[in-house]
Amino acid sequence: MKSTDLYPYRNIFINYCRKIQNLSVASVNMINQILINFWKYYSVNSSHDPNINNVNSSDIRDYLIQLDQHEHLNKKTINKYLSYLKKYFIFLTENHLISNYPLYNVKGISYQRKETIIINWMPYINNFLGKDLHPETIKLLILVSQGYDLDQLLNVRWDDINSKLSNTLKRYLINNLDFTKTSNPYIYQGKRIDKYTSLDRVTSVVKKDQKSIVLPVTPRKLRQSYILSIVSNPNFSDNQLLKILRISKKSLSYYKFCVSYYNLIPYKEYIE
Repeated sequence: MKSTDLYPYRNIFINYCRKIQNLSVASVNMINQILINFWKYYSVNSSHDPNINNVNSSDIRDYLIQLDQHEHLNKKTINKYLSYLKKYFIFLTENHLISNYPLYNVKGISYQRKETIIINWMPYINNFLGKDLHPETIKLLILVSQGYDLDQLLNVRWDDINSKLSNTLKRYLINNLDFTKTSNPYIYQGKRIDKYTSLDRVTSVVKKDQKSIVLPVTPRKLRQSYILSIVSNPNFSDNQLLKILRISKKSLSYYKFCVSYYNLIPYKEYIE
């Protein structure tokens, strides 16, 4: 993306709106401003470097929730925002500028307004060991519970975490890692290479375990529930939260909003 652009492919998209769709100046200006606002929101709240190919339906839903609860826009206005986002992403998809259209499951104001998120699951990972889950799933639970962000997961090695784990979890990892070539393997160790090179590989495996576990086991959702577990703890000050989570003040403000918006249920209460 060029530094002069305020969101990816802005110039060619606006040109399309003006010259191909013949939209009015007012409509083009409104679309442009909405996309600027969305991209600012996504850039601040994305776990990775902002990339238009990584935008998914959850990102769109979170943005709509923010419009509803934080900016207090009415349903009609939110649906208008959504229609313009759809126009933009359809344009990108049809012109092969992105690989996947991210709004298939987002339909107007019908997005889930009070999603339930299970929190405080971190002390109970031992409960999942007897469920015949893939090692990738247990490893994901362990790493996220230790506070690692998504862009760090594939780089964590045995020496980084073994002193922080219970004997039960240590034993599990020892039984699911190969120490023959190195005493300090990556947790997401590859069979022919040192480590996994893409988090997509982890995601594709852990999704197979979703029916066997009450938590949503995608990396992004697990990271979200971990953060909300910490932010919802009244014993932490803002400075402590910033230090623990290693996030910006803007992100902390957003997650505090999420704590007040979502229906948070501790794991222990959920299973009882």
